[in-house]
Amino acid sequence: MSQVVVSPTTRHEGHSKLVLEVDDSGIVTQGNYLSITPVRGFEKFITGKPMEFAPVASSRFCGICPITHSTASVECIERALGIIPPKDGLVIRQLANMGNKLHSHPLHQLLILPDFVKDPNASLAATVRIQKMRKIGQGIVDITGGEAIHAPNFRIGGMQKNMSEAAKRKIIEMLNQYEPIMKEHVDFMVNTLKGNTEVPKKLGVHDRELMATDLNYGNSDLFETEYFYRFSEITPKSYYPGDIGMEACTSVPMIGGRTVEGGPRARMMRFKSFGAKDCGDFDPRGAMAINIARAMEIPIALARARELIQQLDTTKETLKKPPESGGDGKTLGVGANEAPRGVNVHTAKVKDGKITYYNCLVATTWNIPTIGKATEGQHYKWAEYVVRAYDPCVSCATHMIVVDEEGKLVDEAMI
Repeated sequence: MSQVVVSPTTRHEGHSKLVLEVDDSGIVTQGNYLSITPVRGFEKFITGKPMEFAPVASSRFCGICPITHSTASVECIERALGIIPPKDGLVIRQLANMGNKLHSHPLHQLLILPDFVKDPNASLAATVRIQKMRKIGQGIVDITGGEAIHAPNFRIGGMQKNMSEAAKRKIIEMLNQYEPIMKEHVDFMVNTLKGNTEVPKKLGVHDRELMATDLNYGNSDLFETEYFYRFSEITPKSYYPGDIGMEACTSVPMIGGRTVEGGPRARMMRFKSFGAKDCGDFDPRGAMAINIARAMEIPIALARARELIQQLDTTKETLKKPPESGGDGKTLGVGANEAPRGVNVHTAKVKDGKITYYNCLVATTWNIPTIGKATEGQHYKWAEYVVRAYDPCVSCATHMIVVDEEGKLVDEAMI
């Protein structure tokens, strides 16, 4: 037995590493994947601040998926306060999330192109399509959210502003422009992935539960009734063997005492009957199935965006202003949003208009320990392929540090 360390892993957001135990043939017998992105402490400095600060701050977790953080943040606070936003505010909020998916999923495919597309001309053509799709997706977020990245239109109680009829027509036009590029690109990606003859057919297969709340947007009620009551969270030192966990910068969330997987495959399996018929010769429980499911989610997001923009009434109110001193400090609000990478959960308590408790169970936080497990059973040279299949957003997932008064790691406690 020997150890293989890959640090940092490549072609994804943030800094992380693989620590792999391998046998004499290079087969991974124990896989450990962990964040080494420095802790930034968002949840701690949100606590004590006015509740309006939480979605503004948490959207700064990341520049790739800020929309899901704004969404989960405002929703968990709304649920803590018992606020139901106006219908058209929720329509715009969901539309912003679809725009983010129409941008984020193609971006991931840009990162995996070198793994699967060896023809430079085909790679260039795919890159051009991806950049066009990203631009349109970000454009939709720009209109709905007020900015393409850290969107200021998100507010507790809905969305700050509705849009004009001209902006609505512009989004319809953008979705029409997106469709032919998307069709060509999705066909190319799915056929390329399914036709790969080099990747092991069972690469990334694991036995962990798949977690999904909705095909498109997220369902906080479903998360609470099906998952949250089974939720537990431990320190990395308690999860990883030896001293590996001493370097890890995320907590380890579990459902029913085991790690889980969220994301495209989980959503597609639960809500679209995704399975072996969609994966060619690849095991639908493996890493290649995640790549295929992500490509197949793009037209689904486009179709949902079209439904939403037709539902929008641009003359209606989009914001129900919350009470400035609301909150009892006891009610835990839970907001679950289906981020591109999986279930993104924010939880909060509010008292007299200020945050008294805040915690984030980010999509990649759920997936990180499962990624390590999914590297097992195959040669270590394929381990980064597994990592990239999950499209980890590691900075988003880095919100945990436990120290004593001398700055030493505390064994079994969390702040």
